[in-house]
Amino acid sequence: MSGHDVANIGESVTGEGAASSGGAAGDPCQRILDAIGLRRRAGDEAKLCGWLRPRLRELGLPSADAYADLLAAGGDPGRRERELLMEHFSTGETYFFRDQGLFGLLAARILPEIVARRSAQRSLRLWSAGCASGEEAYTLAMLIDEMSPALAGWDVRILGTDINGDAIARAGGGTYGQWSFRVLDEARTARYFRKCGREWQIEERLRAMVDFERRDLLLDEAGGGGADAGGFDLILCRNVFIYLTPPAVTHIAGKLVAALSDGGYFVPGHGELLGCVPSGLEALTWPDATLYRRPATASAVRPAPAVPACAPSAPSVPSRTAPAAPAATPAAGQPPRQRGSAPRPDAGPEAAPDEVLARAWRDADRGAAQAARAACERVIAVSPLDPRPYFLLAQLAEERGAIDEARTLLRKVLYLDPGFVVAHLELADLCVRTGDARRARQMRAQALRELEKMPSETPLPVPPHTTAGTLLRSLRAGEAAARGAAEGGSHG
Repeated sequence: MSGHDVANIGESVTGEGAASSGGAAGDPCQRILDAIGLRRRAGDEAKLCGWLRPRLRELGLPSADAYADLLAAGGDPGRRERELLMEHFSTGETYFFRDQGLFGLLAARILPEIVARRSAQRSLRLWSAGCASGEEAYTLAMLIDEMSPALAGWDVRILGTDINGDAIARAGGGTYGQWSFRVLDEARTARYFRKCGREWQIEERLRAMVDFERRDLLLDEAGGGGADAGGFDLILCRNVFIYLTPPAVTHIAGKLVAALSDGGYFVPGHGELLGCVPSGLEALTWPDATLYRRPATASAVRPAPAVPACAPSAPSVPSRTAPAAPAATPAAGQPPRQRGSAPRPDAGPEAAPDEVLARAWRDADRGAAQAARAACERVIAVSPLDPRPYFLLAQLAEERGAIDEARTLLRKVLYLDPGFVVAHLELADLCVRTGDARRARQMRAQALRELEKMPSETPLPVPPHTTAGTLLRSLRAGEAAARGAAEGGSHG
């Protein structure tokens, strides 16, 4: 490939200078993102340009269109590029017991119910889809091990899959650094790990419970015997759909649900399935999570039709298949309220997102958290790339003490809008609360850099809509005061 070809890669990616037939056909960037099901965000063209220059050189391809053709053709080279692209455009961060509220719910309610239902078969199948380096799959293994007296003689299999082959290799090795242990208690650390230099090795009995496989959720089949035989009793697919287009989410969710056993549970990330819930599921809402259950008497749930490799994203918002508002929080010890899958005529916002969110903030301020969450979910259903409802959901999670959930939601905000200053500051505060002062300083420094880019009179996107200049002056004054106090203490 010539230097001239590489120099013009930006024009090639954006489709300028190429004969355009409309839609993705004349837009190589959209073709590439659609091939792996990724949402297109502001700034993705620049990110893709930086990615493509070295890839085109290495592959000997003349243009972004040729690269899109490689992805569409399939085969091992195309699959490898899909893997590398997903790794480039997503984050594989995870840790043991990420979202402690959810895993507490699984341990106390869901897994015991599944075990009781499967007592005649004496078998259990669990799947962590999009498992990254395996911490979630091993967290499930810990919960199962802690139920071991009730599971003596059972056939228990846990599957962990991810598109990233390097992450799967790390998961199979079962060796982890300190970052993976940020919320794991000392008792479980001592019980399930042994120190190996600066890292920890998971106990062999847990490694033996988990099979790891490289799978592309968009392309590969969910079933096929082996660990999949008989269907899965529990499938977790969290922090995956946030990156994907609605057609890709619908297709993957349909395949995962089709792989459930009758009565099996499907657990997506918070708010990630709104507008894309497969039919035939019961939605069960607890304070810490919303789970979807395939009814025990359900006929086979079929996956959605395959998404063509280069099909353009649907421009319209998909119709909802489940109510947006969560059910009332159940009293302690009571079962959750169930929600059917029939669409409601009022599933979408009754007003523009700005108005709905303003009302949600008022509800939150007066303590009506349930109404505020419902409003946020309605906005997400029709505007899934808007970071503001995720930010308010993070505030509500933090208020009820669900720190892991708040942290996850704030990271979603920054994925959708890296310049969302108040999310950086909220994450910094959470880092302080969890003892990570170094990370807190990094988040505050990033917030300052983002504020310095903004015009002084720019209002921030969440109440009280302080201007960028006002917040910047406040943060600088706070830093100056902190430095003064530190210098005073050193001279005292």
